Amino acid sequence: MVTWRRHRPRTVSVARIAAHPDLDLVFDEAWYLSRHPDVLNSGLAALPHFLTSGALEGRSPSPFVDLRFYADVLPQARRDGLQAFLHLLDQGVRRGLATSPYVDRAWFARRHGLGDAAPAEQLRELVNRARTERLDLSPYMDLAWYAQRHPEMALGGLDPFEYFLSVGRWLQRFPHPLWDEQRYLGLNDYVRTAVGSGKYASGYEHFSAVGSQEAARDAIALPVLIDGVEDEFAEHRYLAANPEMVGLIERGAVRSGVEHLFTDGHREIVAGSRRMKHPSPASSASIIAAGSTPVGDLLVLLNHYDVDGYIDPHLITAIDAYRAAGADVVLITLATNDAHLAAVHDRVTHVVRKSRNDDLRDFGGWDHALRLLGEAHLQRYTRVILANDSVYFPVLDPAPFFAALRASRAAIFAATDSVSGGRYHLQSYFLALTREALDVLGPELERRVEEQAEGTKLTLIQRFEVGLSEFAIGRGLTTEVFVPVRSIPDVARELSPPDERRLSLLAATVLNMTHHFWRFTLDRGLPFLKVELLRDNPVAVDLDGWEARVEGPCDVDAIRAHLARVTREPGA
Repeated sequence: MVTWRRHRPRTVSVARIAAHPDLDLVFDEAWYLSRHPDVLNSGLAALPHFLTSGALEGRSPSPFVDLRFYADVLPQARRDGLQAFLHLLDQGVRRGLATSPYVDRAWFARRHGLGDAAPAEQLRELVNRARTERLDLSPYMDLAWYAQRHPEMALGGLDPFEYFLSVGRWLQRFPHPLWDEQRYLGLNDYVRTAVGSGKYASGYEHFSAVGSQEAARDAIALPVLIDGVEDEFAEHRYLAANPEMVGLIERGAVRSGVEHLFTDGHREIVAGSRRMKHPSPASSASIIAAGSTPVGDLLVLLNHYDVDGYIDPHLITAIDAYRAAGADVVLITLATNDAHLAAVHDRVTHVVRKSRNDDLRDFGGWDHALRLLGEAHLQRYTRVILANDSVYFPVLDPAPFFAALRASRAAIFAATDSVSGGRYHLQSYFLALTREALDVLGPELERRVEEQAEGTKLTLIQRFEVGLSEFAIGRGLTTEVFVPVRSIPDVARELSPPDERRLSLLAATVLNMTHHFWRFTLDRGLPFLKVELLRDNPVAVDLDGWEARVEGPCDVDAIRAHLARVTREPGA
């Protein structure tokens, strides 16, 4: 978010600016006066007022220019309101820089056959035609629908885009039938935080500015309303259901599936000529008794998924460690290789075979196992542990960890917790539930699984990992965490690179205990190390020295062997 620097305004020649050939593209005198009626009482004409005070105050000079948005992309020294405007006039128009989150010059040019024109000419055509023909200015805007949805615009002779800027966005009236503001904010913690901090006025502004690009990378949850019915978009599913879209993207006809959905695709879906995704039903599952006799007082429900169907040696090491700690293990898997399953047959009491890797992932697998095992079998255990293979385990001696688990009186014992977008949750790769906790969470897990058979990974985290934690705490279940986030003494020292903000401020963004603080957790004896951290390093932390910290049965050689097999080139 831009903070306007208050210093002596730069002296500019109003006459020189007034004579600039592109001024009418970035300054609209009539609009400026109507948007800022106090200017009429200032004794100054519109342009002199803007150049002497309006720009410094952050007032926008035109409906097609959001000066704060434009200034955000400039070097810090050029972010002064007047400096930003002069930069736009002298360079931005010619270079085709974005002027507003709601104006997509390149899309408009492609949509209206202006692709060969210079950026300034494209913008001129956009401004002129927008004023006279009321055309959409971005793929995420449907002004014809908007005017129909709010007939007072036509009755009052109002321009739909200007109505949105001056009234509609503050009334939560957004100009596209697909848009679901509340669910977009609800499913994306960091967007909610960004809106709350004032960086964006709404989720829709965030989506128009950057969120659509994130949705095209499947990096953000995108709920949509298809003919008024809630659904969720995922780029990879849209492309899989509409394979011709890949060719359109490669030829530059559209930039992404999400752009196509918002411009034409949603109408085609309603008409029945296009799908947003292939049907994705929840998996079915079966259970078989394996070779290990139930003898433990703990039960581990271990979810396993491998894209190649393999059961790697490091997973067998994890199973052996659980058994050594007095736990029986039930393996939940899609693996179909009999030789691989034979290697674990005598180590587990049961194998739950899922029919497919559905969108419910671990939570669907745990639900399958709980239902198939049945209450009578579960009653024999003091704790049921929900675990998965998203971690290398044990990378340290697990004895202190299991000693803490057995000594705990809490209803839920977790390995780590985290805070994301201000929402606290227990991380779900290891959750040990007492009978009391299982009686509360089991039925709720089943209810949520039946309610949501499909969704993106981000939705899954919000609905299950975060949502079930909030549900458990709200029902009064006590919790204990082996390495809690509140135990971090010095956030600036533990983060790499350091961050001088207090933990409470950092937690309002996105923190992942097992990624951002992996050194801290290992130094505190946590015997888990995230596979994704070493394979993808999605938050780009410093990983130097991880090998020197691994001292457990799951050793460096086993980890490297697994990484060598599963690390793929981007896009593979």
